[in-house]
Amino acid sequence: MNEEQISQTLLDQMVSSDRGQMIKAAIPYLPPKGQQIFSVYEKAVEFINTVSVFSKRSSGSDLCAMSMPPQNPVDIINDIRSFCYGPSRDKLDQMVNMMAMVQMLQLMNQPADGEKEDSHE
Repeated sequence: MNEEQISQTLLDQMVSSDRGQMIKAAIPYLPPKGQQIFSVYEKAVEFINTVSVFSKRSSGSDLCAMSMPPQNPVDIINDIRSFCYGPSRDKLDQMVNMMAMVQMLQLMNQPADGEKEDSHE
């Protein structure tokens, strides 16, 4: 069976379930009162799961930036971008473009190897 992978953040993967995702997907099709009840129910379940995850300090699944290897800030922003849409995604695109410009300016302003040797003579 070929299963499609849905895009979820690491935190969502840790605190939600397939059943919860199905409930959230069905909410728009319910009557208004059902939407309210199931929305609150599913968010409460996620909240309880979140508290549970962070109360288990000794587990290896802690969500901690310190446990991740150092990464390029552009890579981090691009990873976050994959979970955003609309104005938030546009702002992240602007940040990536600005960082790329700064990197280009740094490269352009670096002295060439020959220039370094000439300045020491």
